Amino acid sequence: MKPVRVVAISLAILVTITAAQAQQNPALTGEPLIGALPEVNPFETEADIQQGAALFQTHCSYCHGVHGEGGRGADLAAGEYRMGGSDRELFKTIRIGVPGSEMPAVRVSDDDIWRLVGYVKRLGSQGLLEKAPGDAVAGEALYAKNGCSGCHRIRQNGTDLGPALDDIGRRRGLAFLEQSLVMPEAYVANAFRAIQLALKSGETVAGVRLNEDDLSVQLRDLGGNLRSLSKDNIREFRRDKPSLMPSYEGRLNKAELANLVAYLNSLKGAR
Repeated sequence: MKPVRVVAISLAILVTITAAQAQQNPALTGEPLIGALPEVNPFETEADIQQGAALFQTHCSYCHGVHGEGGRGADLAAGEYRMGGSDRELFKTIRIGVPGSEMPAVRVSDDDIWRLVGYVKRLGSQGLLEKAPGDAVAGEALYAKNGCSGCHRIRQNGTDLGPALDDIGRRRGLAFLEQSLVMPEAYVANAFRAIQLALKSGETVAGVRLNEDDLSVQLRDLGGNLRSLSKDNIREFRRDKPSLMPSYEGRLNKAELANLVAYLNSLKGAR
């Protein structure tokens, strides 16, 4: 067989394969979606969601965080989606990306896009799958007694030094809630990582880092005040204690801990 003919046959085979892949993955061609998408995700069994979790780590976690907590990309654990939160809208966002942003098209099969949709929705609704066994009313009293509103906000009550908790019971599961109370440093969202600054004047400033450049650092201090400090005035910059929240291990007994978790689990937000 002549070399030219071999090349022509190979190209024809390649075109056929690419066309077949494009039917499953329009993102390969850059073409818009063709045909109607189902309203409801057809791949939302537990096995599908676990496959979606693996796909998320490969394709999404670099920008959206290992737990969907955000960073370079949006916080997906909040369960709020700028381009829409229906199954169909999430499919389109993942498939074709967000024009004008750093969010690219994800180049996997349609079936795997649906599996990613299932996992992304799970990220923002972990607590809806579980019911805490403790006493939520008693837990609310413990929340007030321990001064949790000094750092956290629930609706109009509290401050913004720590994450808002209005819908924490929807977004987070029971194991996460308990761990956040007894081992708060195990997971700290990027937006609430703490820093400690020793200034040349002798003052020590601690708080949540908001922004930083070559010349200065901005933070919210423990009093809730916004501060901008020149790096020329900073003697030491410490990041070894990323959580401002104290551990309640040993401060609460087993029943009290269960009650506080139950209260947090009851906070589902206005949905």
